[in-house]
Amino acid sequence: MKKITFLILSIFITTISCENVEYGDLNQNPYSSTEGNADALLRAGQIQFFSAGGRFYLSNATLYAQYQTQNQYTDEQRYNEAPGFWGNYYTSLMNLKAVNELESDIRGDMSNIKAISEIFSVMIWKRLTDSFGDVPYTAALKASENPSPEYSKQADIYADLISRAKAARDMLSSSSFTATADIIYGGDITKWKKYANSLIMSLALQMSKKGGNASAEFAAALASGPITSNADNFIFTPDVTGGVTNPWSSLRPGDFWLSRTLTDVMHGVAGGANITSNVTFDDRIYAYSTDPLGQGMPYGYADNAGFSATAKINTDISNSDKALTVYPAAYTHLMIAEAAELGWVNLDSKAFLKSGILESFNQWGVDSAKATAYADARLDNASVVGTAQVIGEEKWIALFPSGYDAWAEQRRTGFPKLLPSPEPFNNGSIPERFPYPTEENTINPINWAIGVTGLSPATDSNSSKIWWNQ
Repeated sequence: MKKITFLILSIFITTISCENVEYGDLNQNPYSSTEGNADALLRAGQIQFFSAGGRFYLSNATLYAQYQTQNQYTDEQRYNEAPGFWGNYYTSLMNLKAVNELESDIRGDMSNIKAISEIFSVMIWKRLTDSFGDVPYTAALKASENPSPEYSKQADIYADLISRAKAARDMLSSSSFTATADIIYGGDITKWKKYANSLIMSLALQMSKKGGNASAEFAAALASGPITSNADNFIFTPDVTGGVTNPWSSLRPGDFWLSRTLTDVMHGVAGGANITSNVTFDDRIYAYSTDPLGQGMPYGYADNAGFSATAKINTDISNSDKALTVYPAAYTHLMIAEAAELGWVNLDSKAFLKSGILESFNQWGVDSAKATAYADARLDNASVVGTAQVIGEEKWIALFPSGYDAWAEQRRTGFPKLLPSPEPFNNGSIPERFPYPTEENTINPINWAIGVTGLSPATDSNSSKIWWNQ
């Protein structure tokens, strides 16, 4: 039965690879409630999310965060107003929703596999709303009942995502069977609890400008126990023999270089494209770049023919068989540092800034003496420019190559102080969001128009700010 189910799954993933799925309309669920179905659906949801490579689902955010630069076909790094896509996200969410709708499994209590699918769903929903703003949420994933779903306010989505993540975390139990099909932690509930808490902390901190109970939610998740060690990092491990590859391998390497911004910052030389306070060589560049001492490509130009560059993303990150860290422990440390700086928690912001840097260096296998020297230099920088700025700059470095998280952080904090493209298509600002998919204002025009009202200004452009950044 498992072989049949996974064969169907392989066909299913292939057939939905085109961007024609609206709100996860999968027609009838072809799986019945027998052993292997929950596994197949969880695996499908996870793989579908990570299989989405290419420009929109992977590289555009790295361009906005200025991790990379385009060598040709430069419209994205110049902020063209092309509509975004979200079908892949809704398809993944439909598979994960189907796990939670299963009534039984012959292995017994389904709490763990349902909790894991729910936590993974929260991660996807955060990516989706951070990318667009208000989106179909409460009314979504019900295509047969409601093919034109209403948009939910981002404030309401965020509040519900925190509630869902907490409920799923608390559902994880040693009395439930292990979700062995889970491609992240192999069903390890201790690690999933830690990730759930880190996810809640990131949701709460993303609302730092909006007040409310964000600080209390952050503190409670911290007390519950987030990811603090690289041993618990959220890592996607490809299965090349099974046809599941690192999404970075889908990009044409000839089209992208590391940005001069990133390489100048990490080389620690004042001036040039270094827009941060760092003036110390960062040895993580040996893990990030194919040419650690070489330069990246200047950012945001229509024609890069007149520039020279030698640095591309390291193949140890981008090759098809390489594991991809999605959430590193360093991010938790740096979030705690920011929360301490905001007065949300009674902790030493500089101590967690340092531990975040050290954890990031450790993640990339850099010598501890070099890590300590760099961290101490950055604490000196913090005494000059302010701790908040250095925290933001170090988040940007530590999150590489996760462009979506880096873009979300940079939009909210303003750090690092990235300079926009010198030859933009838009009004000259780094994009705040993606425009809604092109079909929304034709097949769902009333709700699309309502969704646009949640933006500031209320226009469906990439320079309009979403709720948490208004």
